Amino acid sequence: MDHIKKEELKEIQILGRANRAAFGDPQYAKVEAGCFVGYSTFAPKYGTMKPHYHEDEYMYIVDSKDAYVLYGPTRETMTERQDLHAGEIIRAREGEWHMFCFDSDEGFLSIIAFFGMPVGHTKEA
Repeated sequence: MDHIKKEELKEIQILGRANRAAFGDPQYAKVEAGCFVGYSTFAPKYGTMKPHYHEDEYMYIVDSKDAYVLYGPTRETMTERQDLHAGEIIRAREGEWHMFCFDSDEGFLSIIAFFGMPVGHTKEA
């Protein structure tokens, strides 16, 4: 059995977020696996994330403050907005453009992300 503790994972900061990969590609994750499972925290202090899309991604919201997601079928039509709260599960469908935003500088979003492959193939705007 693999037992992963968040604080033991290497933090990788990229625009808009900090990631900690538990399972997935061994280049990034603690345990090699044919899928991806990891922690991500999004916040203004990490910069503004770019709109993007990729394969299906399932996300469990661990905690949030003033967070919402914008999404749509194209970058130009990301007009749908959903406020995000702890305890919710969301899915970004394959090819669906999305980005996380905040109503305040103190806002944040902490998730556990699940991909059906070791590394997502993200396409950014």
